[in-house]
Amino acid sequence: MISVSLISLISYFLCVPLTIIMILWLYDDEKSYLKKAVPTQKTMCECDICLYHFTADKEEKFVRCPQCGNLMERKGAKRK
Repeated sequence: MISVSLISLISYFLCVPLTIIMILWLYDDEKSYLKKAVPTQKTMCECDICLYHFTADKEEKFVRCPQCGNLMERKGAKRK
């Protein structure tokens, strides 16, 4: 018969779940670290009238505000 002390059983039943929780936590942390912002072809714009912030393509010279419908020239647009 195998004899196991009470302290060994308690430490086993405490360490195994804590180790599993720690491994899951590290896995989730690593997964969220990999979800970083990626470069896009869009830029942030601000409406001159309603001050609404939105994204627009970098190539567009004129953009329309999705909230108020104002047509405006994008600041920093390349002029040809």
